[in-house]
Amino acid sequence: MQGLLIFVLMFGGAFLTALLAASFYWASLHVRARQAGTELVLEGTEQAGQSAVLRDEDLSTIRVWAVLLERFSHVEVLRRMIDEANLKWSVGRVTLTMLFIGTAISTILWQVEVIPLLICVPIVALAVSAPYLYIRRMRRKRFSAFASQFPEALDSLTRALKSGYPLGPAMEMLAMEQPEPLASEMRRTREEWNLGVSWDHALDSLAERIPLPEVYMFVAAVKLQNKVGGRLNDVLARLSETMRDNASLESEVRAIAAHSKITGMVLTVLPWIIGIMMFVMSPEYMGIMLRRSEGRTMLGCVVLGNIVAHFVIRRVAQVKM
Repeated sequence: MQGLLIFVLMFGGAFLTALLAASFYWASLHVRARQAGTELVLEGTEQAGQSAVLRDEDLSTIRVWAVLLERFSHVEVLRRMIDEANLKWSVGRVTLTMLFIGTAISTILWQVEVIPLLICVPIVALAVSAPYLYIRRMRRKRFSAFASQFPEALDSLTRALKSGYPLGPAMEMLAMEQPEPLASEMRRTREEWNLGVSWDHALDSLAERIPLPEVYMFVAAVKLQNKVGGRLNDVLARLSETMRDNASLESEVRAIAAHSKITGMVLTVLPWIIGIMMFVMSPEYMGIMLRRSEGRTMLGCVVLGNIVAHFVIRRVAQVKM
């Protein structure tokens, strides 16, 4: 165990040293270019109407890694997901963390000869995708909190409009009174309007940041009222009631589907419990599976099949509204 820990520390030090060396090399190229009175620009890194310095700061503080990330189209999707999850991470930090975790886990599993290759592949894939899965989880959690707060916020907005407040001050009241994450999004929409952006564009930006059906309906209602007129407070009151009914229906459907999810969880955990019990009660009998290559392959197939079956059951039990 001590030797494995020393190996992991040495590998991490070598990985960080390589990154620092690449960064220093890139910085020396910039210094030489400035001393010569020129600007170091890589082909394909400049885009019309966008500063390369600002774009690199958004992607990564490491210039070399930022230039590499610009060549992939999925970088913008990852950047948007990080922003929607409200995490203070950069795309470069996330991708470098995924690369480091994948390389470290692969190296460790390569040293462990007992684990077959069929099991190593899904373990490495799961370890690499761990930061991405965490971002998705935080994004889903934030959207869920926003959706649960939104009907109450619409009621407050309706009362403010009935009292004679214009839409701008009413939105500012929501930003001051409502909890996070709704308060920050309303504050951001209000600030965009204060900077001279029209309400239609500010609300469209809100719908892009929070891609929920409830937000789309709210934006459509406000934009329609701005065009044709009408009593916006009555529309928002009915919209709030509809959202509450929809949330109640989703809760009922979720409760019905919970039985299938629990059944799938039991079917997933049960083989592991039985396997551990057999190893404890009869280690010689089960040791044959680990000593022989055929047995390790069979165990790998069983583990892989169990994992795949778990996600298949969750997919079947999932009900989309």
